Amino acid sequence: MDAPLYLPSQGYVPPVRVPEPMSTRTSSFLDFLETPEAKAILASEIPNYQQMISNPQMQPHLGNMTPRDLVQFGAFKADALDRVDARLKAANIKTGGGQ
Repeated sequence: MDAPLYLPSQGYVPPVRVPEPMSTRTSSFLDFLETPEAKAILASEIPNYQQMISNPQMQPHLGNMTPRDLVQFGAFKADALDRVDARLKAANIKTGGGQ
């Protein structure tokens, strides 16, 4: 049996990240670390957040965990993250560095 013949594909177009409003519920730690304004807001409301994410076991998860995910483990307080969200919204900070 012969393998089916397929027409050559068009040129591959890599996905483009669309900026969206940042939030402690939807933006990963990596998003916060890559956006200086958001990183500064997080540091001002939660001064010890660097200690939490510097743990070697946490490093592989920085791209898929949000700050809000760690509330259930007692790492962060929900009211501090609510303040971070309010400040992010007021400053209109978006993922991908877009303003």
